[in-house]
Amino acid sequence: MASMRNLTIITYNLHGLNQGRCLLQSLCNEGDFVFVQEHWLAPFDLQRLYNLCDDSLCFASSAMDDTISKGCLHGRPFGGVAIFVKKTFGNITKLVKASTRYIIIQVGEVLLINVYLPSVSTPDRADVFIDCLSCIMNDIADLHYSQIIFGGDMNIDLDLAVENELRSVLNDFGKDLDLRFVYDKLPVNDRMTYRVESTGAKSTIDHFAVSQSLYNYVQDVKVEDSGINLSDHCPLVLHVSIPEFNQLPINVKGNDKHREQSVYRWDLGDIMQYYLLTRDFLSSIDAPIHLLYIY
Repeated sequence: MASMRNLTIITYNLHGLNQGRCLLQSLCNEGDFVFVQEHWLAPFDLQRLYNLCDDSLCFASSAMDDTISKGCLHGRPFGGVAIFVKKTFGNITKLVKASTRYIIIQVGEVLLINVYLPSVSTPDRADVFIDCLSCIMNDIADLHYSQIIFGGDMNIDLDLAVENELRSVLNDFGKDLDLRFVYDKLPVNDRMTYRVESTGAKSTIDHFAVSQSLYNYVQDVKVEDSGINLSDHCPLVLHVSIPEFNQLPINVKGNDKHREQSVYRWDLGDIMQYYLLTRDFLSSIDAPIHLLYIY
């Protein structure tokens, strides 16, 4: 039997870096990998995450690229995701995709996917929700991997007593990738990851799912609270044993199970990069100046 490694993976919605900073630094010391949502940082401020934990690497993206590119930000900042990785795994870690709502990294032959799915207040929520999950499947379709650990703020309560039409979409996504949610391993009397003391609102909307082959190796899942937690979310901590990490695959082949789902989405492309490239290419064209004049 292959040797196993014990890992601690944590997901935490900061509700803004200023509110979650203190606890996040503590979590980086505790966890091997820390998934972060809602850091609320603009692209030019992501350095604040990169310098936060001395013994961790950070992969981050901002949700405000488009907003900032169009002018001044009005209202409060929003969104953003990141993954902190212990530097001991740096030589076998690569970034697969950093998007506004998710980040995918590969550590050896294991994919780690951190996601922030839209909340009920998001315009066209269902479309954004489905697009996000579809894009994740497209991004990993051609990768060679053996296991997946999927986590984050999914804004979905998996409790069957709570009505939610997008729950089946999330469950179908898990089935397509051979994932199993570990919600049932949480203590029955301590499952709430979202808590607002002033209103009494609470729910379980932060989750982890692991490949079916890893489910029986999940040692523990718990909600962790702290006196220094100023966010309205509590960290969710996953302890799991996985086969010892190998080097990153050299020969990256398509995963036949999902290959047919790969498709170019022009509407989800990098529009600013498109503008910059077309400007550079078009400006190099030597147009006959006399054609610009009316005689």
